[in-house]
Amino acid sequence: MTKERSELKWLSRVGGEWRWVQQYISRHADASMRGGTDRFARRKVEGYDQVVVDIADFELTTEGLKFVTRLKNALRQHRYRSASNGRKPCTFSLPNTTRASLSRRAKDNRVTETEAITRLIDDTEWAVRKHSEREKTLKTTLTLERMRSELTIEALKAQLEGTMKYLERSTELVVMWEQAMDSEQPPFNGDRVNVKREMEKRLKKVKAVNAIIALNHDLPSRD
Repeated sequence: MTKERSELKWLSRVGGEWRWVQQYISRHADASMRGGTDRFARRKVEGYDQVVVDIADFELTTEGLKFVTRLKNALRQHRYRSASNGRKPCTFSLPNTTRASLSRRAKDNRVTETEAITRLIDDTEWAVRKHSEREKTLKTTLTLERMRSELTIEALKAQLEGTMKYLERSTELVVMWEQAMDSEQPPFNGDRVNVKREMEKRLKKVKAVNAIIALNHDLPSRD
């Protein structure tokens, strides 16, 4: 029967890591550490508690302690390479100068070379993302400016059209008046000050029409 022992601090009961540890023990523990046939037979029983008992037995001897140390190191490597850890091992070659620069960078920042590479990649991704966002913003700004320019052109066209219509009407009235009086410039004995005042009044009306058109198209009016 398996004796009840406290749980191992470095091995959780939850999950399947204890199975990996038990397989490691079966593959790598030599005969001298296995002890008698009873212990060897007992090790074939699967279960977290059985692993705890085996580790406790190993720690009774110097060689067993060394084996447990190797087991812990192997378990750390297993966790590091595990897909559930969000990591995937990869191998690549770097020029000597790049390798030296990476080592200096890691040392200066007091991190491992793996962490230094991860930070470099993360920083690059951040820079690319910011550049993409900036490019998108610029494209949006250019599109809005183009639309505003098109609206401005349409507003100017509308303003010109309104002014031309008013001038056409004024010209029509002048021509009608000239033909009725049978003279291009009939004699005038009135007050020229009043004439100028009336002219300014009518020009003011033209400017008012232009201002209304400009306001409708969100365009500054021209005096």
